[in-house]
Amino acid sequence: MDESALPIHFFTIVLNGEPFIRHHIEEFKKLAFRWHWHIVEGVAELRHDTAWSVPGGGRIPNTHRHGRSADGTSEYLDQLVREHPQNVTIYRLPLDQFWDGKRAMVGAPLVNVREECILWEIDVDEIWTAAQFQQGRALFLRHPEKTAARYWCWYFVGPDLVIITRNCYANGRTEWLRTWRYRPGMGWAAHEPPMLVEPAGPGVWRDVAAINPFTQDQTEASGLVFQHYAYTLIEQLQFKEQYYGYRNAVAHWLRLQQALAQPLRLGDYLPWVTDQTLVSRVDGYVTPLLRLPAPP
Repeated sequence: MDESALPIHFFTIVLNGEPFIRHHIEEFKKLAFRWHWHIVEGVAELRHDTAWSVPGGGRIPNTHRHGRSADGTSEYLDQLVREHPQNVTIYRLPLDQFWDGKRAMVGAPLVNVREECILWEIDVDEIWTAAQFQQGRALFLRHPEKTAARYWCWYFVGPDLVIITRNCYANGRTEWLRTWRYRPGMGWAAHEPPMLVEPAGPGVWRDVAAINPFTQDQTEASGLVFQHYAYTLIEQLQFKEQYYGYRNAVAHWLRLQQALAQPLRLGDYLPWVTDQTLVSRVDGYVTPLLRLPAPP
């Protein structure tokens, strides 16, 4: 193919994505190359990749409306399609139906990805800039032998609290595989962690990212460190407490927000963090791309 025409196909799975969902299109609109955004909306059953949460009490919260978002996300997505019909595709099941796990959700757009491209996962609360997308694409153009890319991130555990250590919780060496060089015929073997595979012989599949990926240090050298607002709103903690079975997650998180000493050990506040991950206020580390309200 003509590498200069290499498009990016972004994909996002979402349920109740406000306010993060509104950031992405403004960055995509700045891109000078061809792109498409595939958005898969709805409830994922706790099956396959996410079945691990069930023994710990994980369950589907009653925060949806007939299997879709209840916070205005659905209406916003409808508006996006009306405004950008050539660049945005929404995937939904009929009302009151749930997706058969998250792997089914990420697999839904592939029927419409019929060309070689960069396939770029963006979780709804992962914030990138247009300049980073341009630089990431340029890396793949300069290195046609590369098959995927991993990234570091600034992982927020409060509106102004961020993880400052690496090789630890939420910032390990195997984390944040987000970009693949996609060719038709590839498919998802897993979503947690994501594993895109390609046929390597009759009945044989191989992990695309295991072939020749960019490392986190290589992508960081090009300014590709994104911001992940995973624990920044109380609604996120309420969802994680129920869906993933993180017992008393809201109470633990609120105590973290009130902590005065900095830096602090995250595991002293979130009991499911078992290593020496450190957290501090963002000042002096990173300028947030989003400004979110303080917790109640």
